[in-house]
Amino acid sequence: MTISSSSISYDSSSDNRSIKWGILSAGKISADFVKAMSITEGAACIAVAARDGEKAATFAKEYGIPKAYDSYDKLLQDPDIDVVYVGSIADQHAKMTKMCLEAGKATVCEKPLTLNAADTVELVRIARDKGIFLCEGLWTRFFPAMKKVSQVIESGEIGTVVNVQGDFGWCNADCPYPEDRIWNPLSGGMTYDIAVYMAHLGQVAYPESNVERIQAMATMKNGIDQTILCNIMFSNGNQKVDDQTGQKGMLQFYVTGAANTEERVTIQGTEGRIVIDSPAHVPSRIRVFKDAGRGKSIESIFDFPLPDDSWGAPWNYPGSIGFTYEILEVCKALRQGETQCSQVTWEHSIQLATMIDEIIRQTRGSTNLQDVVQEEKMIV
Repeated sequence: MTISSSSISYDSSSDNRSIKWGILSAGKISADFVKAMSITEGAACIAVAARDGEKAATFAKEYGIPKAYDSYDKLLQDPDIDVVYVGSIADQHAKMTKMCLEAGKATVCEKPLTLNAADTVELVRIARDKGIFLCEGLWTRFFPAMKKVSQVIESGEIGTVVNVQGDFGWCNADCPYPEDRIWNPLSGGMTYDIAVYMAHLGQVAYPESNVERIQAMATMKNGIDQTILCNIMFSNGNQKVDDQTGQKGMLQFYVTGAANTEERVTIQGTEGRIVIDSPAHVPSRIRVFKDAGRGKSIESIFDFPLPDDSWGAPWNYPGSIGFTYEILEVCKALRQGETQCSQVTWEHSIQLATMIDEIIRQTRGSTNLQDVVQEEKMIV
């Protein structure tokens, strides 16, 4: 059985005003974000800022943006802007997001929100105290296919989830050292770059659960983590997380810069499984297998094609037109006066940052497993 869905929903029941965006940083990811916004109903990019005013002006001209600023502060003072997107390199995310929040601007920061849990907690505290919208731009969570995954898990159709397995790798062999961002000792490495795409699957599979234990190991290249293998145990007294031996659930994954991997995810339940087909971080097809006896199953296929791409020229990153789903949900939340998106809440971001902290600690902070075994247990 195959079911297809390609529509982009737009909820205008209470408010159909266009949400006006400002963009901080005129780099590659910002360019893709703006292009996706151009096909998104109810959203408009009206300003961009960069430390280099000429670069901001060139970016604005290329993408039809009315205003270009030569400083971030000037954009944040623009009263016409409803929300700001931070698309800088990762080691600037915390600083720039804090700047936005302190200026009173609703903010979406490209993942990772910060490079450590302490900074994430601080940003959440500011947003909460000021009552300002804040969202980590973990775009995968906003795709219709991921919504379907959550619905299948919540329905109990595959029983209780016991394990999640996945991989994500892109080959960084052609990235010049030390110039390329991936070799940046502060924010480079494959954990910071893509591990969040795997780690967040634990939140999808085991909602409302705590992280009980993390085990991680890695190979290194140019001083940063290159291939990372990780096991994470989730735990909750809730029956949603119950492997019949103590209400636990597992997540196993590897990420790498040494190869372009298949990038497929399997969510195994007691009565079936979900397969998120490649590329799983830009999901457009999921398959649900219902157990029909050992070695037998009934398969249902659900297709969620990406929107039609009218740009023609290649995007900087594959599948970036899918940013439209994130933009739609942020705009919807802002119209409704929300300070968070349900797809990626503040608690989600704190838990993710805490997981990444521990993976980094184990892979970069010690080369001897015995040195960390006493500190493996982590409760978020």
